[in-house]
Amino acid sequence: MKHWLIGIVSLIGVIGSGALMMTYAFTQDMDSDETREAEIQQKAKTYLEKHLPKAKVTGSIYDNMGNFSFEYAARAIDEKTNTEFFVYQDEESGRFVDTYHASLWEDQLERRIMPPTLENIDEELEVHVLYDNEKIQQLDDARFEPEAYLREDVAPTILIDVHRKRHELDKVRIEEWAKSLREQKILQHMTVKIDYVSKKGELLEDGNSLFVTL
Repeated sequence: MKHWLIGIVSLIGVIGSGALMMTYAFTQDMDSDETREAEIQQKAKTYLEKHLPKAKVTGSIYDNMGNFSFEYAARAIDEKTNTEFFVYQDEESGRFVDTYHASLWEDQLERRIMPPTLENIDEELEVHVLYDNEKIQQLDDARFEPEAYLREDVAPTILIDVHRKRHELDKVRIEEWAKSLREQKILQHMTVKIDYVSKKGELLEDGNSLFVTL
């Protein structure tokens, strides 16, 4: 389970639904329309046959709480990469879209990125990567290129919760860390967002976050 819900509040308007995959269990409702669930699954199968033929539909999700940009979506998995994602119909364009690459890139980068070292921290920090699925969709077929996740126009946000107040060297350390990710060719462009939160979940520093963008 991802523990970035506090940090996501300020980003909820721009990120795609791929980063919210782990919250789907909380959006289920007994009053969902079985006909609409069956319909979205069937349409998703047709979509996947064309765009992601190695993936398969595993179920559906009904969001009655407004957590996502859709009401109904199909859940799917790519068994080769073990990536779980959504397929749904975009309300504005009417086109079917998926969150495959957002989920894939987030999972892969979270496994590769070592957390930064900051002063006065007695635990290993958790790093969470978020991609904006709308920006990924704008890449069209270019999103299938091996290094598409490195492109500046889809630069991710890296969320880190720090369980103490801000230290005067935090910005310097985060800048050094972000530059090291670039040198290692893990990421070339990114925004790092540091939230200062107590271990009880209370916002510190009046909720003001530290941002570093490369």
